Amino acid sequence: CSPAQRNPQPGQTHADALARATEAWVHCGERAGKLGLAYCIEPLSRDQTSVVNTVAEAAAIVQAAALPGLSTMLDTCSAGRTEVEPLPALIDRWWPSGHLAHVQLNDRNRRAPGQGDDRFGPVLAALQRQGYAGWLAMEPFEYLPDGPGCAARAIGHVQGLLEALPEEPPEALREGPR
Repeated sequence: CSPAQRNPQPGQTHADALARATEAWVHCGERAGKLGLAYCIEPLSRDQTSVVNTVAEAAAIVQAAALPGLSTMLDTCSAGRTEVEPLPALIDRWWPSGHLAHVQLNDRNRRAPGQGDDRFGPVLAALQRQGYAGWLAMEPFEYLPDGPGCAARAIGHVQGLLEALPEEPPEALREGPR
């Protein structure tokens, strides 16, 4: 659900909005599971929505639903704006639970990795420690200098960080960002 879809509608309480969003997520998780896929609840920062802002909140929904097709994910921009723990500690705490299934890399300034002050090396090292072998998605909201240039810079930045990791990374991380 997008931020607007999650937010309480006029006359609706926060609990009502959470129940409505949870119902939608569970439905998506049921459908995804039947197809052998995972639907990921994305915790979003508080400046975007008041409904599900942390990995812990999303993981509680995932755990309660107990569906193989429902997971959560880490968006480094939203997590960096909302979570209390440093992102590597968050990964080390939640990845072993099996509830996290996807990672989006973007700076808290909403630009691509390498176009802001956030350090992605420690995040990638934590993913490597946890044996993450999934996709690394980039989700900038500002494309500087343009779409292709932003993508090239982000890929190059993340690839350089992956190559600098001290140990042999899992196969998917060795192949670079996708």
